[in-house]
Amino acid sequence: MQFKILRAGRKSKFQVVHIEPADQKPEGIVLSQQPGCKHAGLCGGCRARHLDYQFQWEWKSRPIRQKMQEKYGLEPRLLAAPDLAHFRNRMDYAVEGTKIGLRPPQDFQTVLDLEECPVLRQPGEEILKIFRTLLVRHPSLGRDRENETGWLKYVTIRLGKRAGVIVLTTSGQKEGISNFLLDLEKALSDLTTTKGFPLSLVETVTEDKQELSCTPGGTALIGRPDYRDELAGQTFDVPYDSFFQPNPDAFGLLLDTFLELSEPYFLEAQGAETGWKSGDNPKAGTLVDLYCGAGILSQIVARRWPFFGKIKGYEFVQSAVDQAMRLFSESEVQASFEAVDLNQPGNLELNSDLLIADPPRAGLSPALCQEIAHTKPAKYMIYISCNPETQLRDLEILSQSYIPRTAILADCFPYTSHMEQAILLTAQS
Repeated sequence: MQFKILRAGRKSKFQVVHIEPADQKPEGIVLSQQPGCKHAGLCGGCRARHLDYQFQWEWKSRPIRQKMQEKYGLEPRLLAAPDLAHFRNRMDYAVEGTKIGLRPPQDFQTVLDLEECPVLRQPGEEILKIFRTLLVRHPSLGRDRENETGWLKYVTIRLGKRAGVIVLTTSGQKEGISNFLLDLEKALSDLTTTKGFPLSLVETVTEDKQELSCTPGGTALIGRPDYRDELAGQTFDVPYDSFFQPNPDAFGLLLDTFLELSEPYFLEAQGAETGWKSGDNPKAGTLVDLYCGAGILSQIVARRWPFFGKIKGYEFVQSAVDQAMRLFSESEVQASFEAVDLNQPGNLELNSDLLIADPPRAGLSPALCQEIAHTKPAKYMIYISCNPETQLRDLEILSQSYIPRTAILADCFPYTSHMEQAILLTAQS
């Protein structure tokens, strides 16, 4: 391997610039494989394509498994990634001149021109090729960040199982773009015809120095400003600017397996005298969903366990709350969602039978975590995290009042250091 030193000293940084297969592999150190992507090692997207998959999964999951075992006597069940290629439903590609791609590791100024991207769902690579061709054909339209010129800044590709949406993040200029859009519309129409895969097109506008992709307030140029995707056996309409699990197949496997393992606890509680039945009312259970987003987890859990008759969701983003209300608009469940500051939990109604939390990578806000541990508002808690390290930090506090009962650690992000962990906790008597 060849390295480029980006910064020397105590906090040094380096970048891999070249990788070649070794004649011999060191015994007992790593198990390597052919990366399967010509940009491996140069692109900041996948960082471990050179490692044998089973080796990398065991290696990156080991610290979390050990900590769960040491602190809670709980060995998480492991779920390897069900697919190692074409599993991501979204990629955000930067544009610089005639280049379109991702950034090299630790380098936020350069755009690596990608000829392939094997983690993106099909026909993602064909869409990427279309844009590379059009940027060469219309070289003045790609963004020049040094001179703050050029129209196209980012291309976000979001693909469901049967349709998708492409989001152009632009400077908003109107002059000189008509031929590009005509060429793009024809290429996407041809792709739709040959693949039977409808594609919508949306434009969003950001200010000159803004480095944001897929922002709200976009305009649909072709089709609808959303697409349809599947998760845990259910179908959802996903607005172009809304969060959705980037690897639905792996996350759906995590949910299905976790809910199946957790089900005995809930069925026992449902049938108990102090459980969730109230006389002849089979839907007396209450559920509170923290960081609820568009209400997707609430929907999946409510359909899996129909004894929940009331759902309350809390989320930072108003547009996600609006989407959650639309999702439950025809449901028999009494559901309400609010946009609130989850860093200030004093006014939240947390009392429930089941508390669900699926926070961002930073984990639960400190105040909210302390509030749950202090008041013990729910009999059961499901904590799903895309950052098990911050989840373990929160468990230190939550375990004052809750006992971890079962856990699943899943690889929803192959070739990266990231993982998802779902934990069921029950309130201490």
